[in-house]
Amino acid sequence: MSKQPRSSKSLFLQRLAWGITGVTLFLSALLIGYFLGFNQAEEELYEERLKTQQLREELSSLQKSPIPVITPKRDTQEREIRRLKKELQSILEREERHEPVKPEHEYAPKDKKALPPPSAERRYFPSVSGAKLVIIIDDVSYGRDVKAIQSTGLPLVMSFLPPSSRHPESGKLAQQQNRFMVHLPLEAVDFNDEESSTLRSSDTEETISKRIAALKQVYPGVRYMNNHTGSKFTADADAMEKLMRVLKSEGIVFVDSRTTAKTKVPEISKKLGVRYLGRDVFLDHQDGVANVKKQIREAVEKAKRHGTAIAIGHPRPDTIRALKESKGVLGEVQLVGIDQI
Repeated sequence: MSKQPRSSKSLFLQRLAWGITGVTLFLSALLIGYFLGFNQAEEELYEERLKTQQLREELSSLQKSPIPVITPKRDTQEREIRRLKKELQSILEREERHEPVKPEHEYAPKDKKALPPPSAERRYFPSVSGAKLVIIIDDVSYGRDVKAIQSTGLPLVMSFLPPSSRHPESGKLAQQQNRFMVHLPLEAVDFNDEESSTLRSSDTEETISKRIAALKQVYPGVRYMNNHTGSKFTADADAMEKLMRVLKSEGIVFVDSRTTAKTKVPEISKKLGVRYLGRDVFLDHQDGVANVKKQIREAVEKAKRHGTAIAIGHPRPDTIRALKESKGVLGEVQLVGIDQI
């Protein structure tokens, strides 16, 4: 009977020990979890503080830096830079394809089927000494243009575009020729590929004078200029009077390419007491050798009817070939320079 109590007491103590151990383990786990969570929270809080400090420093730096102001002038410059980049890309792509110059850019850049503006009305006046025809080749800019024109063996008149980043050697090429003209870029009504040196109808006479003086430095001895595009400029009487006054003072004769039927060049020529010279025929306003030959025949007939005529073409393969194959027709008139009519 005496062993029973000792067994119960021992069992109780054993259970108490296990209970104390369990409670101890639980409290230990709780404390460990607490400290781990606390440390993790501390680390996250520390990172957040670092980010906040960085943001504060960046904000402070921005506040101290001057805020860029986009002025109208700067905005215009940025738009101009974008336009020039787009234009340069287009030019490079066209040069890569060796795309020939299209004559429509003179009078209707967005309407490829548009007919050229009519020539000036002229009286019937056949020359006793023989009809004279001037053939001007516009847009001459590169050595390949010069070679193509010279390959015809005909006394054609080359009209060179002023030098620019796209054709920097045009001035030097002109100086190697016995006869040449300057293809003067004038403002058009609608043209998205204008030359960088284009004169505008709003330009002052002083601006025009400086431009012509600069061209004389590039083209020593130049005596004739005709307009490249210019449908807006040549239709503006005030603009043309300013330009022709400057040209007259410089001893330069203006030849009207007649890129618009509204041209004011005839009336300004009369007002300033200078002879009017204007284009009678565009040779290559339509593609195809046959079409160019038809226009060559038209130019010859006009020269016969009026004693003289001026035809304008471009250094395109069709035009060059048609000229080579039309020597018989062209032999019916005298091919001469502008100074001979």
